Amino acid sequence: MVTTIVDRPSDKALDSFRHRVRAFIGEHAPPIEAREGRRAPEDSAQESLLRTWFAGLFEAGFVGADWPVEYGGRPDHHPLHDRIVSEEILRARAPRPVDQVNLAAHVLLHFGSAQQKETLLPPIRRSEHVWCQLLSEPDAGSDIAGVRSRGVRQEDGTWVLNGQKTWITDGHWADMGLALIRTDPTSSRHHGLSVFTVPLDTDGVDVRPIRTIGDAIEVNEVFLTDVVLGAGDLVGAEGDGWSIIMTGLDFERFGIGSNVILLELLIDDLLTTARGSVLDGRPAIEHQDIRQSVAELAVEVEVAKAFIDDHVERLIAGAEQPGDGSIAKLSFAETYHRVSAFGADLAARCGPSAEPDVQQAKQRLRECWLWSRAYTVSGGSSEMMRNILAKRRLMLPNR
Repeated sequence: MVTTIVDRPSDKALDSFRHRVRAFIGEHAPPIEAREGRRAPEDSAQESLLRTWFAGLFEAGFVGADWPVEYGGRPDHHPLHDRIVSEEILRARAPRPVDQVNLAAHVLLHFGSAQQKETLLPPIRRSEHVWCQLLSEPDAGSDIAGVRSRGVRQEDGTWVLNGQKTWITDGHWADMGLALIRTDPTSSRHHGLSVFTVPLDTDGVDVRPIRTIGDAIEVNEVFLTDVVLGAGDLVGAEGDGWSIIMTGLDFERFGIGSNVILLELLIDDLLTTARGSVLDGRPAIEHQDIRQSVAELAVEVEVAKAFIDDHVERLIAGAEQPGDGSIAKLSFAETYHRVSAFGADLAARCGPSAEPDVQQAKQRLRECWLWSRAYTVSGGSSEMMRNILAKRRLMLPNR
């Protein structure tokens, strides 16, 4: 898939687009406030609302607009449109589209066969298919090159998959999975891996939810026991799994980094808490050490935002640099953790408040802190991001 970037829209056109997005969100967003660590639906009624909401975003041309026109994309799409849509959804605290759906669509558009695109892309746009990533495994974690799940080709061309995947976000309500499987038993690390599309209702697929520290179900274990897939379920060529997934993860990592608006919302909640809470008999914000810490964290947020702005401009100019997605992911995840950890600690130290907005801000800070470590692991841990940057950006030798 070749992406052609159209001429940069004028500021007036971008403002008009932003107003359209904001109006659509105001009219169509479901009555579900987005909460960190609680993005999956809690019941069938919420799931129905979320699927309708996501399908509406696709139909309106606000999500999936970067797809080729023949698959539903917009001919006038520009990367700045995606930035605006993301910002407005986050600022409205509306439910965000499922990240794993974007990764799956990205992989299918780049590497899928014509049949796979024709069959699998329309259900994504209609939100009939929610996808998850079947990548991480026990004892491997973010080191997805340590995949041990096996796929064996049968004489009739079908494949039989066996193995275990863990920390699978949205697996308990997903319809499809994108699985990284070792298909060459003699291979190791990055070699001999292949990618498969796995309908999660296939015989032999067992999804077991994991309850998080925030008392929610966001991640799962998925067991594959003699799962039979057709030859058409293989994405790309056999053995090309590593390059396929890495291309997809680069896309996902920048997507995580572009959620920098979440950092601004965290700062807003931190300021609301500091100004509206009492510590040692006076507003917390009047303590010099707290003011200093809030200011330093606000600067960190601006640094992360500045990188994202710069990356978008390089993307538009066709001047991306190796590792940009990893920098965005690392900057966002680590800053998010520091801000939310300080905010949760401050909320715990301060006395109770009768103000509803202060109570909500404290609750959000606690939930964000509990979820913050997930951001430093999902899509590749911070340690893995640093390794990637050392190799791709700094060109350091392997030791």
